[in-house]
Amino acid sequence: MADPKSRRSLGRWRLSAIIMAIVSLVLFICLIAILVMTHTRKKKITTCGSKEKGQYGHIDLKESDNPSVFHHLTSKEIEGLMKYLYSQKTLNLVKAADMKVNTSYVFLSELFLPSKNSVLDYLDKKGTQPPREARVVMLRGDKQTPDIEEIIVGPLPNPTKHRPNPNRKQSIPFIYRPVTGPEHVGSIEMATVKVDQVLGTMFEEVYDGKLFNCNSKCLMIRYITPVSSVQSGEKRRKTWYWLSQSAEYFILHPLDFSVLVDLDGPNYTIEQVWFNGKLYKTLTDVLDYYKANKGSILKVKFPDVNRDLFSTMNQRGTPPISPPLRNPVQVSPDGKRYNVKDRHVEYMSWQFDFGMSPIRGPQLFDLRFKNERIAYELSLQELSVFYAGYKPMQALANYLDGVGLIGIQAKGLVPGVDCPTDATYFSSTFQVESDGPFSFENAFCLFEYNMGMPLRRHHSYSFAYGRFYEGMESTVLILRTIAVIINYDYVIDFMFYPNGAMQIKVVSTGYVLGTFYTDNESKYSFKLHENFAANIHQHLFNFKVDLDIQGTANRFATANIETEDIPNKFSKDSSARLIQHRFSTSLKTTEKDAAYKFDFETPKYLLVYKEDVKSRKTYQKSKSYRILNNGMSKLILPEGKGNEPSISWARNQLAITKYKDLEPTSSSLYSILDAEDPIVHFQNFIDDNEPIVDEDLVAWVTMGIHHIPHTEDLPVTPTPGMELSFYLLPYNYFDEDPAISSLNAVRIEPKDNTKLKTSININRYGVKQSMQCVPEKNKYDEEITENPSLIIDTEGGTFL
Repeated sequence: MADPKSRRSLGRWRLSAIIMAIVSLVLFICLIAILVMTHTRKKKITTCGSKEKGQYGHIDLKESDNPSVFHHLTSKEIEGLMKYLYSQKTLNLVKAADMKVNTSYVFLSELFLPSKNSVLDYLDKKGTQPPREARVVMLRGDKQTPDIEEIIVGPLPNPTKHRPNPNRKQSIPFIYRPVTGPEHVGSIEMATVKVDQVLGTMFEEVYDGKLFNCNSKCLMIRYITPVSSVQSGEKRRKTWYWLSQSAEYFILHPLDFSVLVDLDGPNYTIEQVWFNGKLYKTLTDVLDYYKANKGSILKVKFPDVNRDLFSTMNQRGTPPISPPLRNPVQVSPDGKRYNVKDRHVEYMSWQFDFGMSPIRGPQLFDLRFKNERIAYELSLQELSVFYAGYKPMQALANYLDGVGLIGIQAKGLVPGVDCPTDATYFSSTFQVESDGPFSFENAFCLFEYNMGMPLRRHHSYSFAYGRFYEGMESTVLILRTIAVIINYDYVIDFMFYPNGAMQIKVVSTGYVLGTFYTDNESKYSFKLHENFAANIHQHLFNFKVDLDIQGTANRFATANIETEDIPNKFSKDSSARLIQHRFSTSLKTTEKDAAYKFDFETPKYLLVYKEDVKSRKTYQKSKSYRILNNGMSKLILPEGKGNEPSISWARNQLAITKYKDLEPTSSSLYSILDAEDPIVHFQNFIDDNEPIVDEDLVAWVTMGIHHIPHTEDLPVTPTPGMELSFYLLPYNYFDEDPAISSLNAVRIEPKDNTKLKTSININRYGVKQSMQCVPEKNKYDEEITENPSLIIDTEGGTFL
């Protein structure tokens, strides 16, 4: 039997065991509780905007069977259109597979807008919706005298008739045709074969590469410089084709060789050759020169193609932060605050329709604020880049990108980089050198964006000055597209502010256009890398702004800012003078009067207004919108010289013309080659000098920037400093800032403004401040893995 001491020890052990068991049980229960609470909390965190939708967040992306009057051509309409065209035996059209330069075929089709009066009658007076029609461009290469024909076909989707395009000459010279698929592919193949036959061995010795059977050292003839007749001095269709090394990215690996190809006639011919700083008549002349001067000609090694090559966009160098941390992101905690149906957008007080022209790119129509139309049309008209250089490839490089089809080049926007991940993405549908419709995904994105600064604010801290704070975040709705024209990427934004203002912004990025560096290029470019330079150039952008302020009877005036020198009656010195600012208003009565060139000596406000509609009768101020161009650039090329007539819209930073259905665009599909006799000569819009008082007015806004490339443009030009924009700003249009009605504001003030020591009231107008949601998962990587054609060409056989 155990002694008392042993029993006491046993008792203490049992007690300790019981206590430990109880503690363990408590800890277990606590752990279970924590897990349950964590699980419960996790379940409560939802995806932002996933709750049941109310007034906003309704997104319908289906292609409508009854599209609006502004919707670009639908797939169904294109199918009906092509069926009709192929049934018209007199047109003698061949299918896409049989397209050749000497055949007749449909180059492209796009929406043909009805007359503005008929559209306004339908929209505003409940008239009949005008029939939808298509503008069709046909290349008639099989005619005895080949030409370009444009016809209007309708009504869609099942056309029954066609007529000549009233906005074009009956017959357009065949030489003005845009770059076509058959011609582009055929001429490049011809040039590549003929050059290789004569100079293939020379290329291996001089450029360390081959045009055929090249393995990892491939050369290619790809980039083009179209030559207009005013540049060549003869009515022929010609293009310089450049030689470059096939490496990422080939634009930054040009070689000192190119050929001038004559595209007229049944067979393409090489008319001139540029090599090693000189012009030659034939390829044989080049070979003879090379054999006689082998030892003195610079040999160029093919680049070591790897991830660190200067021309690639692979990450390299020491990261500024490592390991990497994620970028800040924006979320919409209550979901999207806009609606979309049939390319019609509703956002806060804004409404508008949008679409994509294959030629000119983005187009917006019927833009309304608080249900009042501000603009009938707001659209890109043309992008142009004029280069300079010593070699013909750069010296003659005057590009008007409408010829390359701006709208077709807008596709593949990447969520999280090009646009926020939660943006709404839209496709665009086209018919270009095809038998039917095709679509490009992610051509537009639409998103709301917090600008990171107040739209308005004032902080009165001092007791003497009132003690309050009132402010409102600046959030905008942005419709964005990005057009990639070979090497340059143009980010185009249409931005809608809550106070009735609009901003139209263009930002350039992408690869600079380069040349093989020689000392003769020093006036036109800096040497950016071994054997590589990029030439000075000017980007120019033209937009159409058809403002309808309180109707179509508008006026244009400038508020001229001046100085005055008057006696200073407030001074004790009787001879004192007072010099100060003043302004005066100048009504422009004709189109020539309204052609505006910026002058620092005469600053002005540019105003479009409705004379007999006032903001407040007691104030007697006409309702106006101000055009503010923050992207002005002077075109210093002399008027009428070279290709300048093709961009006569760039002579003024703003032109105001009377609206005409026969003047729908400032440029044309043919502008790069028609400088001698432009199909659309914008200067004629001004020179007929029509009266513009109380008329339907159109503003044509031009922005631009000179670019002298520098080493930081490698590998691609960054966007800071390349941003251009113009604004449409309400000016005496509203009695006060219309955004004062927004609930997305905050006011902070004392409960008792008569006491120094007092508590405060915080008024957020019922807008929740807490956010218990997570952004929707970005599934883009999975989507492009399953469907690579969303981001890269998987079919081939097209130059678009």
